[in-house]
Amino acid sequence: MKRFGFASDDHGNRLLFPHASIRELGGQSGKTSYGAAECAFDNLEGRLGALRWSADAGSIGSAWLRDGDGRFSIVAERIELPHGLLMVRGASSRLEIVSPHLSLSETRITIKGPFKSSSPSTPAAPKSPTQRQERLRFLDSLSGRIYATLKVQLDLPVLGVRTLDQELRVPIQEGSLDFRALEEGLDWLEGAFLDIDADQDRLAVRWKVPIFGSSHDLITFQLDKNASALAAFGRVPVRSLADFALASRDDKDKKDDDDDKKRKILRSFSIEGVDVAVSLLAPRNVDVGGGMIAFGGDDQPGMVDLKVKGVLHDQGKGAIEGAIGSIDTTIKDVRLGPITMTADRLHFDGIDQLEVEFDGFSPTSITVVVHRVTATNLSIQIGR
Repeated sequence: MKRFGFASDDHGNRLLFPHASIRELGGQSGKTSYGAAECAFDNLEGRLGALRWSADAGSIGSAWLRDGDGRFSIVAERIELPHGLLMVRGASSRLEIVSPHLSLSETRITIKGPFKSSSPSTPAAPKSPTQRQERLRFLDSLSGRIYATLKVQLDLPVLGVRTLDQELRVPIQEGSLDFRALEEGLDWLEGAFLDIDADQDRLAVRWKVPIFGSSHDLITFQLDKNASALAAFGRVPVRSLADFALASRDDKDKKDDDDDKKRKILRSFSIEGVDVAVSLLAPRNVDVGGGMIAFGGDDQPGMVDLKVKGVLHDQGKGAIEGAIGSIDTTIKDVRLGPITMTADRLHFDGIDQLEVEFDGFSPTSITVVVHRVTATNLSIQIGR
């Protein structure tokens, strides 16, 4: 900065910079730290005695925002603020950053698990057995297909250890799949051992010994009221697959003898060759992080060309990788740790890298690399 001014009026004591360049900027709010390698601002103004900075326009290089506990990290190669920004600390000591328009290029977002809701201050009501799918109704406008190979290793009475590999080709229409057609598509040999069936409020994949054996649950999916009604016509919503339970590894058949009772029938269960291609076409809302995300709107699809490949195991490490053509959202009071975000429009253009790591079937970390992110009327609050 080559020159600056000082003003004292009804707005308080202020420092005025027609143009300011800053190197190695950094700060912290609670456990959240933020900074940038270099910044340039036009008509930068800062008040004395209170944290309040504003600028008519700005450009920030190599910006980052990190949680001290390692829960999340956001790194952007470049942030452009053509219509300026305001940074202020409120009465609650929370830092707030507001911008009418913001764009980020080559942004890397990393979020670490465990992914679970924080404990409420008041006693929580008993959890619904269909709690996950009730929050995933935005998936009811999915269209596309899922390809995968189920690999099941069973230690069966008489027959011994048997490995079943079954390729699945599942089309998705209006957020649901045809499980009856899925069962009919089982290979003849695997179909003799595997069964897919809906019974009242459950969808179950079962194994059985052909002809004389009784069936045993391999994995079950809890169905909510709407999903149960749809299952009567041979279809279930994709969101219902979120509420699943794996059978116990030491499932026993009471009719077996003592030696067979000790056998661990389910040795392993994995989903390999995952190949997913879906889009979210119609506008949908989802409650997340104490706030709301609205996908799509104004004739804009919520998500285009999500493509995922990978492998998952019932035990041990797994991962899926993919990319997304674009995501168009509106967000309201969405919390990520100590950060709360609101934006009239948040658009992700060209998600070149999407990686989700798993322990069993539970996600442990998410990494996203986005070519370009644009936000309109963005508000970020940092602090508890």
